[in-house]
Amino acid sequence: MRLIGIMVAASAGLMILNGCAHYKLSGKTTSIAVDKISPNIITVTFCGNAYMSQNEVEKYALQRASVEALSKGCPYFVVVKKEDNSKICALSSGTYREDSHEPPPLKYSGYLPSTEFVEPNVTLTIQCIPAGEMVPENAINAEQFLNENFPGMRK
Repeated sequence: MRLIGIMVAASAGLMILNGCAHYKLSGKTTSIAVDKISPNIITVTFCGNAYMSQNEVEKYALQRASVEALSKGCPYFVVVKKEDNSKICALSSGTYREDSHEPPPLKYSGYLPSTEFVEPNVTLTIQCIPAGEMVPENAINAEQFLNENFPGMRK
């Protein structure tokens, strides 16, 4: 009996998750874009998924910013602008009709609540600081950031 309950709950969960076609909740899809604004100014946009927090998305954007700065020969960079473009996606589970011949997906009559999740997204505009130039107080040491947050990445 317990196994049947678990299977019904799992089936209901899958039906709910299939409702959002524009966003892959079941996958771990992320994307990143880097755009060069000028020789030392770039934007890094990182779009996360429902499994990620805003802090994680920002960390991965900073990771890519660090890699980009180092690839330009710049040991430091400054985040001059941060845009939070996160949005909320709701998965509607629909309704249960009393005259339906199918059993309700859960022990519930009437409307089932929608499930909401955040699609985290951040855009960083960074200015790379070339070696030998004065380092601003709020600059991020790209190598140090990578070593502390992504150990083993720069071997």
